Amino acid sequence: MNKNALFGVLFALLFPFVTSCLREGGQKVLMGNYPGVAVKRNDSVKIHLKGNDVVYSPQVNSSIDDGDCVIIDFSLDFGTPENSDSGRLKGFLTVDISNVEYVPGHDLRSELTDTATILPGEHAVAAIQQRNIFILNRFFLFTEHSADTLPLRFELSYDPYRAVTDKVYDLFLRVTKISESAAAPQPKTQYNAFNLTDLANRTTDSIVFRINYARGFSRDSTQINWAVTPTYSFAL
Repeated sequence: MNKNALFGVLFALLFPFVTSCLREGGQKVLMGNYPGVAVKRNDSVKIHLKGNDVVYSPQVNSSIDDGDCVIIDFSLDFGTPENSDSGRLKGFLTVDISNVEYVPGHDLRSELTDTATILPGEHAVAAIQQRNIFILNRFFLFTEHSADTLPLRFELSYDPYRAVTDKVYDLFLRVTKISESAAAPQPKTQYNAFNLTDLANRTTDSIVFRINYARGFSRDSTQINWAVTPTYSFAL
């Protein structure tokens, strides 16, 4: 891990998420809206980022559990003794995390939902954003919705035994209204992290899939108009 490699990830790969600026001398950088997955060992928490970078901050050890998916804001100072070697010896960089936002996590269901039937309270997805992140088998997905449909429940399923074409698995995203929750202002862009370990265990060097989602329904509300994302491919 080195300073140049980290900057390459920040500015080339994660530009949709990152708000950054270099301080005097180029030693300190501020990062915002940065997705990560927590790995907790005893009382120590490391947050794994895209590009195999790992950061550590003592401020969050008691508040984050192993496997939590988060979006963090942090500052990174290469001028401190802890980061003098850019984390090469320890395998991580020490940062100051100023904000932690938890991302709802869901397991991938290995039993496909009935794709021919509209679920009770099912809602269409306005759009799936192009930005996405894959870290430690967690897939961060950003979707857009009408304000009057919120809050929502998200579910991702697939049939592991269905024949695949070119090793591409078809996953199905189902979104339903949480009727028991009180209405409250929520962002139209929703983010969720799906644990794709079950799918990763069925492949070897890479995970390849696409997501089918309801873009709308027939006029008589009896059929789903399915749309599909471009194919995602991530090395394992």
